[in-house]
Amino acid sequence: MSQSAQVQSLDALKALHAALARYGPEALEALGAAEMEIRRVFDYLHDQLKHWQRQVERRHEEVNRARADLAHARGLRQGERSGYVEQEIALRKAQNRLREAEEKVAIVKRWLVHLPQAINEYEGPARRLAGLLDADLKQGLAVLENKIALLEAYMAVSTAEPPAPPGGIS
Repeated sequence: MSQSAQVQSLDALKALHAALARYGPEALEALGAAEMEIRRVFDYLHDQLKHWQRQVERRHEEVNRARADLAHARGLRQGERSGYVEQEIALRKAQNRLREAEEKVAIVKRWLVHLPQAINEYEGPARRLAGLLDADLKQGLAVLENKIALLEAYMAVSTAEPPAPPGGIS
């Protein structure tokens, strides 16, 4: 059973080899960059959680001060229904700011729960790709390099042989 190669261009095989040789390190570098980005996002989320938790404390204090100011203003104007509108507005603003900070804490906590799940979904395929790049791609490049060398040797032999005379006469 004879098989023949239908190689149209040895240069195309060499270009494929060069492209694969560049792809491996670039892909490994991209995987490393993704890993660093994951760590950076985790750090950022933890920083944001601390920030918004501090803001909740501060804004809770602001709400308490605004309530005290409103109670004080009402105490000064006993029985009157007006005269402390500014304090009521300040209390509403403080309550809104507190609500905003509490929502931010909840959002960051939600991301801190979901991010590890997303990372787990990413890490399996990323490890497989890294393994493929580390072992299989190197092995594939070696096989391709060997095949290119064999084809070059074959082409050198076939061009060195003199053509057979026509009609079988020597």
